[in-house]
Amino acid sequence: MDGNEGIINYTIHEDGSRFLGIANVTMPNKTNKTFTLNGAAVAGDIDLPVIGQHDAMKMTINFRDVSESAYILAEERVHVIDIRVAHENVDPTTSVLGFSKHKYVAKIIPLSLNGGTLAPASPQAVSGEYSVLSLEEYIGEELVSAVDPMNFRDVDHTGTNRLAEVGNFLGL
Repeated sequence: MDGNEGIINYTIHEDGSRFLGIANVTMPNKTNKTFTLNGAAVAGDIDLPVIGQHDAMKMTINFRDVSESAYILAEERVHVIDIRVAHENVDPTTSVLGFSKHKYVAKIIPLSLNGGTLAPASPQAVSGEYSVLSLEEYIGEELVSAVDPMNFRDVDHTGTNRLAEVGNFLGL
């Protein structure tokens, strides 16, 4: 359904079940690595994306207050989290409000834990920064994007792994 208006609400879970509490999430940027093309017969520089190659992705989770979840995610190990997001939308032909299901599944490993700020009558606002080892995005049940450099996967919205042929050629 077209016409997404915004997020109704979302939850964060570890291993598909453990609710991680109240938090705000800054999702990772997916930035392509590039070749810079220049030289004879090129007037200037052109940056061209390298198929399936991305810069390192990072995610930040800002917890409202100090919580056990922040310290669990700070354990130096790979964590599998899923973020379930309900997006409100309006059908442009009928003007009926509804919602669509979006889900992000990420493998993360902690990089830092910010202890927040201590002040009277205010939350401590502990936050963590995490390296994103892989990220899958779903709308409904459909996989619309997957970036998994360690497993040579770069899946686009058509379901095509743009690295499959390269991986096959390399024997991966």
